[in-house]
Amino acid sequence: MRKLKPTKKIKPKIKISACYMVKNEEINLPRSLKSIKAAVDEIIVVDTGSIDKTVEIAEGFGAKIIKTTWQDDFSTPRNMAIDSASGDWIIFLDADEFFIYPDKVRSAINKLSDNTTIIIPRIDIDEEQQRELNHDWSMRIFKNVEWLRYRGLIHEHLTNIKGGEMPYIFGNNDLTIHHTGYAASKIKNKLQRNLELIEQEEKIHGHKARHDIALADCYMGLGDYEKVIHYVKAALKSSTVELTGRGRLYRNLMNAMRNLNQSDDEVLKVIDEAIKMLPQLPEFYAERAITLCDLNRLDEAYDNFKKSLSIWQNMSSDTYENSYYPRIIDVVYAQLAELERLKGNIKAARLNIAEAIKIAPYNEMYQKLKTQYQKVK
Repeated sequence: MRKLKPTKKIKPKIKISACYMVKNEEINLPRSLKSIKAAVDEIIVVDTGSIDKTVEIAEGFGAKIIKTTWQDDFSTPRNMAIDSASGDWIIFLDADEFFIYPDKVRSAINKLSDNTTIIIPRIDIDEEQQRELNHDWSMRIFKNVEWLRYRGLIHEHLTNIKGGEMPYIFGNNDLTIHHTGYAASKIKNKLQRNLELIEQEEKIHGHKARHDIALADCYMGLGDYEKVIHYVKAALKSSTVELTGRGRLYRNLMNAMRNLNQSDDEVLKVIDEAIKMLPQLPEFYAERAITLCDLNRLDEAYDNFKKSLSIWQNMSSDTYENSYYPRIIDVVYAQLAELERLKGNIKAARLNIAEAIKIAPYNEMYQKLKTQYQKVK
């Protein structure tokens, strides 16, 4: 009697809900909705008081609209959207976020549907300067279960409200989103708003370790560097460090120290600590090289710049730490160009400055260096 082969188990089709919390997003929302339309079964949009065409646009995509008033609380409208969702899974995007591989979203979620929450790659984009700023990871996809809800007036975070663990898995590049909300022209107003909401939350619930991280970010953008150092050091001492966010803490600390004209040797100690804690990230080798240039230790600087590029170019997709290397990679190439010039390697200098200009085409200093190198025989 012939032995029958076991039939392959087929996963049932999952239902996916896309959720949004929006206000006056007529510019950003269409691109985001286009990126999820084919992958989801329903769209829930909670509008907190738009006076532009946001609601009309959402309705054009077939969204269910829930109108509410803004109450200085980012979690409540998000939870309203979840409460109205009927899907097995929820994709929760901001209006200024969109998937770059829309046709791969559903299959990628289906492959990971045995899990509870999916942390996905996110790339911050400054559209005004047409360049990448940061690579990070964000919890944007999760099962629609009653115990997963948002908490926090600001920097709201998905939480197991029953108090247990919240299992997660990292998604692959198929689930990458672009985030466009942090152009230089917009950031100051957002930071001031965030600071006010953090202060409100502290009055209600008391100071928490996660507030240190958020406050360091706010004060960095607002230029209060003494407070940045205070809150970063408090966050680094805490046992509750934001998932994948240690690199940002070290970055804020280094930049605050530099803005306060603290010594290069003291900054170097912080950089070396960051490298020890996060050797898989390229930016701290670059930061070390920049500081070594200031100390006139040029051969060491050259080696560290090269190492940072090597790590970046070979960076594994399973490096689950936020990286701001894209923000400084043009500086790496420009500094390398100058070091190559000092070594007499004009051809290498030209190649490196060309790479810097590809990333930052409007940088006048890079253009001047290019002209200088072209004059050298």
